[in-house]
Amino acid sequence: MEIKVAFIGPHDLVEDVLQVARSFPNLSLIPFGYKNVKETAELARKSSEEADVLLFAGPMPYQIAREHVEAQKPMIFLPHNGTSLYRAFFQWLRDKKCADERLRFSIDILRKEEVMERLDELEICFEKMHVMDYHTDLETEEIMQFHYGLWQNGEIDAIFTCVNAVHKQLIERGLPCYRIVPSKMLIHDCLSQALLEGKSVQLKDTQLAIVIISLDSLSHNRNTSEYDNQRKKLAVQQILIDYGEEIQALMNWSERDEITFVTTRGVIERTTHNYSHYPLLDQVVNQLNLTASIGIGLGRTANEAESKAREALAKAKASGGRSCFIVIHDGNVVGLSGKEVQFEYSVRSDDPERLHLARQTGLSVGTINKLISYCHNYGSSKVTAAELANAFGITIRSARRILSKLEQCQIAVVVGEEQPVSRGRPRQLFDLLLSAAH
Repeated sequence: MEIKVAFIGPHDLVEDVLQVARSFPNLSLIPFGYKNVKETAELARKSSEEADVLLFAGPMPYQIAREHVEAQKPMIFLPHNGTSLYRAFFQWLRDKKCADERLRFSIDILRKEEVMERLDELEICFEKMHVMDYHTDLETEEIMQFHYGLWQNGEIDAIFTCVNAVHKQLIERGLPCYRIVPSKMLIHDCLSQALLEGKSVQLKDTQLAIVIISLDSLSHNRNTSEYDNQRKKLAVQQILIDYGEEIQALMNWSERDEITFVTTRGVIERTTHNYSHYPLLDQVVNQLNLTASIGIGLGRTANEAESKAREALAKAKASGGRSCFIVIHDGNVVGLSGKEVQFEYSVRSDDPERLHLARQTGLSVGTINKLISYCHNYGSSKVTAAELANAFGITIRSARRILSKLEQCQIAVVVGEEQPVSRGRPRQLFDLLLSAAH
C-alpha cells in the first residue's frame, strides 16, 4: 500500500527531503518547490488532488494552506526546533572569532523559551536576544524588517531565521545570517508521521458504509393518479440508479420501498463533502417532493455498519422525515439536510464537565452533547420547547421535560416569551447556560 506524500517547501530543501524519503519503501514523495512562500496556497490546491498527505517546510506555509485551501487531507509541517537549532548555533560558533564573546542576536518563528532551552543545553552565553514570535498574519517582509532594523541600530551581531527568502536577502546585503533548517533526523521523523497519517486515511476510506433510504407512501398517494405515482417511482429509481453507479455501490430495493446501498466510508465522505451536506437528499425530497428518511452507518464490519445505519434511520424518521443522519462507529452522530449541516454530536463523552452536567440533570450525556451542539450550530443559546422538539425530532412534551430538568438545576432560565403565529399561549424562551461545557 503506497502512501503519496506531497512536500511543499523551498527548492533548496526539496533535495534533502527526497534523499531521506528514499529510506521509506512504501512512501512516494511528490515534490512541490517554491521560490516564495506565497506560492504555497496554489501548490497545496494542486498537490491535494494527487497526494494522501501534505507535508510543509515549516509553520508559515502550513498556516497559509490551512487558511486558504479546503483540502480534506492530513497536513503536517517540519518543525524548526531541537536539532535544527543546534546546527545553526554550531555554524555560528564555527564562524565566531572570539570564543568568549557574548552573543547578541535576533531570531524568528520560534518561541523564546525554546531557544533559551537549547542555548542552555549548549552552554552558550548571550548578552541580548530579540525574538520574533510566529503568528498567523506574519509576512516575509515583516520578518525581514525586524532583523534588518535591529542590525542597522547596532543591537545585534548575528541573525537566525527560519525563512529561506529572509536568509537570502540578508546574505545578499552582507549580514551574518544563519538559516535554521530541519535536520535529517527531524525530516525522517516527520516522514514517519506522514506515513502513519496516510495509512490511517487509507484504512478509514475502506471502512464499510451502508446507506438505507426509506421512502414513505411512494406507491400509496391517493391524491394523484396511479400513472403519476408510477412516474414518480420511475424518477426516483433513475436518481438512485445514477447515484449507485456514481459511487459504485451495491444496491438493493426491497418491496417496502426501502433502498440499501453498500459502499465505503471514503465514498460517503466525498459525496457528503466531509459530512457537510447530502445532495441526494435534496434531489429526492425537494425536487420530487417526497418524504424520505436516510440513515447512514459506518463500521468496521458489515454487521456493525448495518446496525449503525438502522440507528441513523430511526433518528431520521423520529425527526419527521426529510432528513439524513450518519452514525459512526466511534459514537459520533451527524445530522444532515440537503444543503447544509444541521448539527453534530456524540452519544458518548469523557469530558468531566459534560459528565457532571449529565449526572446533575439526570439527562443522558448524549442529550447534553446534543444541546451543546445545537447552541453551537445555531449560534444562540436561547430556545423554546417547540424549537428544541423540531431540532431533536422529539415531541414538545419531551422537549419541555428536558428544559424543566435543566431549569431545576439552574442550567436553563426563562428570559422571555414568544407569541406563536396561531392562537395559543405564549411560549417560554429559555437561555441554556452551557457555555462552560463547549
